[in-house]
Amino acid sequence: MEFRTVLKTEGFDPAQVAVLFHVSDKPALHRALPMLAEEEPALFDAFQNQHGPQTEAMLRKRRFMAAFVNTAARDYCFAGLYEIGGNLFRTMAELDADPRRVELRNRFGDTGFVEHGLRYGQAGRMVFSLLLRPELAAFIGRLFVQKPEGRAYARLAENLAGPIVEITRERRLVPPPPDWVSFIVAAAQVRALPKTWAARLREWRGVYLIVDQDGQRYVGSAYGEENLLGRWVTHVAGNASVTVELAGRNPAGFRFSILELVAPTVQPEAVIKVETSWKDRLDTRIWGLNRN
Repeated sequence: MEFRTVLKTEGFDPAQVAVLFHVSDKPALHRALPMLAEEEPALFDAFQNQHGPQTEAMLRKRRFMAAFVNTAARDYCFAGLYEIGGNLFRTMAELDADPRRVELRNRFGDTGFVEHGLRYGQAGRMVFSLLLRPELAAFIGRLFVQKPEGRAYARLAENLAGPIVEITRERRLVPPPPDWVSFIVAAAQVRALPKTWAARLREWRGVYLIVDQDGQRYVGSAYGEENLLGRWVTHVAGNASVTVELAGRNPAGFRFSILELVAPTVQPEAVIKVETSWKDRLDTRIWGLNRN
């Protein structure tokens, strides 16, 4: 079955629908799009409410836009059907000044519009007013399609050769958090953890490992109200008061993993003892960043 069949079944003319398979050339932002669609719709709107000239021209001729985000190597997940309520021209500087765009740049390293405009000779873009329609809401996070061949991310629904791969029982825009052995994330991901992932880290206390881009390693421990989440967020923020050894490094290159979990009732002294054991085993005082 094709996605256009679903549109017809729900009373929408595919000839009035543009289908966008959202992508970003910034890996951190591309990975975060499903989470933004699920948990931060205002930021997701700021990402998808403007486009380059070709896609912009397509949207101006259509009444609806169907959004898909990448949640696997190949398949894209339905993120909503939006009615296009109109558009308004904004200069690149005005787009950059939008607080939501500022947040996308700060959290995910997205490219600024002024920079993009200078590179491609564009003075600005049309910003579209997008209203989420209720008719296909039941399919959000549940309907997966195979992205068609080719590099174009914007397609005409009536011509789309995108077979439905599956329709799941539960929403899967955001995957469940991994178990602690597989919980390996980069600094950019720590800044944009899904709520369920952040909640899991908040529950866990134990010993963790940071590996920088040059291979240098740091062993730390986490205990207290925010546990691992609190420590990792502090590291990513570059707080020198927490770890002198990491203060002179750019946290953007950090990769975090968990070496060992301890019970929530374990006292801080016992956690520090486990941390010391890992420092000895990994020899991070001499060959790493645990100088003290």
